[in-house]
Amino acid sequence: MNMLLPELPAYLDSMGGQNYKGAIIGLFTLSACISRPFSGRLADTIGRVPVIIFGTVVAVVTNSLYIVVPGILGFLILRLIHGLTIGFNSTGATAYISDIVPPEKRGEAMGFFGLMNNVGAGLAPILGSFVSKNYGMDAMFLTASVLALGSASVFWNINETIKNKQAFKLNLLKLEKQDLAEKRVWLPAIVMFLVVFSFGTILTVGFDLAEQLHSSNKGLILMIMTLSSIGIRVIAGKFSDRYGRKSILLIGLTILCIGLILLANAQNLTNLYIAISIVGIANGINNPTLFAWVTDWGNPKNRGRAISTLFIALETGVGVGSFVSAAVYENKFSNIPIAFYMSAGLVVLAIFILSFTWKYKPKLILE
Repeated sequence: MNMLLPELPAYLDSMGGQNYKGAIIGLFTLSACISRPFSGRLADTIGRVPVIIFGTVVAVVTNSLYIVVPGILGFLILRLIHGLTIGFNSTGATAYISDIVPPEKRGEAMGFFGLMNNVGAGLAPILGSFVSKNYGMDAMFLTASVLALGSASVFWNINETIKNKQAFKLNLLKLEKQDLAEKRVWLPAIVMFLVVFSFGTILTVGFDLAEQLHSSNKGLILMIMTLSSIGIRVIAGKFSDRYGRKSILLIGLTILCIGLILLANAQNLTNLYIAISIVGIANGINNPTLFAWVTDWGNPKNRGRAISTLFIALETGVGVGSFVSAAVYENKFSNIPIAFYMSAGLVVLAIFILSFTWKYKPKLILE
C-alpha cells in the first residue's frame, strides 16, 4: 500500500488528473471508513482471520488492476475499492492482537505491532520510488501485488481467536444502529480524528513540498516519518501501561503540534527532515496509546466494533485532512504553510478536549 503513495500524484498528473490529488487518499480512506462497521461486525462473528485474509486478497487484486485500469475515472474507482484492504485487514489484525495480549501489556503490544507496520511503511516508499524510476509504474504495481500475496499466505495459517464463530451469511451484512460505532470509545475516537487530520495533510501536500525543496526522492519524507517513530513506539506503549494513557498522549500531542509548526516553516530539506522526524516521533507515541486506550474502554464482547470505531475516526480524519488540505493548497506552494498551521490548530483542540473530558470514562467492564 505504502509503495504507491509517493508516485501516485505524478501518475495522476500524467493522466491529466491534477485537480484530483486529494482523491488519491480521500477515496481510499472513504471506502476504508465505510467498510469499518462491516469489518467490525464480521470480525466479532465469523472471526478475525477471514476478515484479515479478505482485506489482503483485495490488495493483491487491486494492485494488479492499476496496470490495466482505463483513465482518471477508472483510477479513482480503483482507489475506492483499494480502501477495503485496510478497512478489513487492520480491523481484524488489531482485534486479533487485542485477543491474545493480557490487559497489562496492551500498550506495549500495540507499540510493537505498530513498529512492524512502520518498518514496512518506512521502507516501502523508497522501494516504490526506486522500482518506478528504474523499471516503470507497471513494475511497481506488480511488486506491490506480490508483497500483498506474501502477506495473505502468512495470515492463511494463523489460528482463530474467537469462540463460537459463525459461518458467513449475507444477513450479517445488515447492520443495526449499534453496529455503526461503539459509544464507549467516543473520546479516543474524537482525539484520533483531530490527530490524523495532519497525516492526510502530509500525504497530500508533503510530497509536493519535498519536490519544491529539491528532494531527490519524494518517498524519503514518508520513510523518515515512519522510521523515526519506530524507536519510540514500544517505549511509549510501555509508559502508557505504567503511567496512563492520558499523560502519554498529552506529551505526544504537544510534540506533534511542534512538528507541524516546523513543517509550516520549512525552507530547506534539512528543516523538512527535522520537522517530519518530530512528527514521526509524535505518531509513535500517539498511535499505540490510542489503540490501547480503545481496548481498555471497549466492551470485550464487541472488541471488533470498538476497534473499527477508532479506525473510522482515523480514516475520516485522514480523508477530511486530505480533501481540505488539497482545497487550501490549490497547487500553490505559498499555501502549504496554511495547511500545516490548520492541522496544528486541530492538535491544540485535541489537547484541550483530552485535558477536560477524561472524567467521562465509561464504567469498567471486566473481561
